[in-house]
Amino acid sequence: MNRIFLVGNGASLKNTNLDLLVGLPSMAVNKIHLYYPFTHWRPTHYFKVDYSIFDPEHPDDWRSEILQHVDNGEQCLLWDAFRAGADPRDGNYEWIPDGVGNFANVRYIPRCKHHYQLKGEWHPVCTGLNSILTMAIWAVELGFDEIVLVGCDGKYTNPKEDHCVECYYHAWDIDYAKRNNDMVHKAHKVISENCPVPVLDATVGGSLQMYPKVDLERFLLNAEEEVASHQ
Repeated sequence: MNRIFLVGNGASLKNTNLDLLVGLPSMAVNKIHLYYPFTHWRPTHYFKVDYSIFDPEHPDDWRSEILQHVDNGEQCLLWDAFRAGADPRDGNYEWIPDGVGNFANVRYIPRCKHHYQLKGEWHPVCTGLNSILTMAIWAVELGFDEIVLVGCDGKYTNPKEDHCVECYYHAWDIDYAKRNNDMVHKAHKVISENCPVPVLDATVGGSLQMYPKVDLERFLLNAEEEVASHQ
């Protein structure tokens, strides 16, 4: 089985043994590095296709965030603006007037604007709805034939409690929870209805109801036993 684990940044990671994924294909997103002090695991793939100011005092923190994954040798999929800068007509140009350049282990894609225009179809390049959707699309494009979700809690309430570390956000707006809940559920609806490969959910205590649930440790143990039985 050519399987990949898509690792979100949910608070459930604090109750997840990510070291079980060491040596296995996995994809993570955005500020996953904030959780690195708590695990030996590192993703084999890294994903970031949008920009937001996580720390108003350091609006260019995207640069160091991205480069540490590039330098780790992870296969990276990044928004094209991170290569050479945002379009001058884009409001993000103020924060991303230049980029990090080209690397052998980085692929760049445009940031699209589909958002709520998906209407259920499996769009091959959509990055506008939620990170998990494009992570799933990328996983399929890379040839993986099974996806397992980890740390994808699927519910937003309080920015200081919703992520694997309390300091994930330094600023947020009044619509934070409603907007994110809306987008993440639309994204998972598209995935569950259209993804051409099986998707399982190993998130500890996750709220998503559209995927078969599995216990990560037991799931990996069964997978090892299955491989051993065929040797």
